[in-house]
Amino acid sequence: MDPILDVKNIYTYFYTESGIVEALDGVSFDVMPREPVGIVGESGCGKTVTAKSALRILDKNGRTISGEIIYKGVDLLKLPDMQMRRIRGKEIAMIFQDPMTSLNPIFRIEDQMTEVISLHRKCGKKEAKEIAIEMLDQVGIPDAEKRIIDYPHQFSGGMRQRILIARALSLQPSLLIADEPTTALDVTIQAQVLEIIKEMQKKLGLAMMLITHNLGVVAEITKRVHIFYGGRVVESGLTEDIFLNPKHPYTYALFESIPSLEVDKTRLETIPGMVPRLINPPKGCRFHPRCKFATEVCSRIRPPEIEFGRGRRVACHHFEELNLYIGKDVLREKTVQRDQVKEEV
Repeated sequence: MDPILDVKNIYTYFYTESGIVEALDGVSFDVMPREPVGIVGESGCGKTVTAKSALRILDKNGRTISGEIIYKGVDLLKLPDMQMRRIRGKEIAMIFQDPMTSLNPIFRIEDQMTEVISLHRKCGKKEAKEIAIEMLDQVGIPDAEKRIIDYPHQFSGGMRQRILIARALSLQPSLLIADEPTTALDVTIQAQVLEIIKEMQKKLGLAMMLITHNLGVVAEITKRVHIFYGGRVVESGLTEDIFLNPKHPYTYALFESIPSLEVDKTRLETIPGMVPRLINPPKGCRFHPRCKFATEVCSRIRPPEIEFGRGRRVACHHFEELNLYIGKDVLREKTVQRDQVKEEV
């Protein structure tokens, strides 16, 4: 089976007065049909830029200078603007991360939903309204038939996020990109929103690209995960495999920072240093200034991407040494952490 989305060696740069920001530096990954995939990493590592590159909605100073983004066999980067507009929303929908600013405050919910439904599904206003009400009802908006004429400020943050989900799914896309869909929501509402996304993904048979830095969400929802750092993919594989046996020092450090009730820790581990500035990023491996396993070669040579069993890929000069360092006792600890973070979602 071919991937529904195949990102191949993408380089996306932003041109600023301070210099060129190398936001994506050779990013490659894929998403299979009907598959929920996680995109994980710290803020500033290139997760959202990847989604915007695929949809071609970068800021004016941003440009994807090379690579391919293949969607259903077509390179999105080579499509004329008119054809890209037909795919954007209808074929690939995106839920943006801030529900407070993603809806226009001066238009009713009805106008903001029926406009896109009428445009992409080629139906009249009455039918578009019926579709909008049905979708609002499916995502849990109470009394949707009456509330559709309300304005965004009349809804809570959680309800606005549900509306954004309804609007995205009303076009029956094949691929849903959810960019930090629970940002700025309290824990209870986060759980409700994630459950809606999970149920709708299964019900509609969507492929999904879930952008997050919440490892509990990743454990609960995704089948595969791609770990981003400094504009690069440093590790990819089945979610279960990566949770039980991380191969990259950055992935391992992320798991070490998870609080656990079962594992006795007097203090949480932290990753020293800061995320690199991508105007003048470190040479070689971009994680090497913060990595306890780094050697001289890490500062000079970009690590090759190594592939091994069950679709695992890792870009690290010393990933075999990491395996020896972790040991069997720590792998058992990872099993406990994986089960715990699933329960917390």
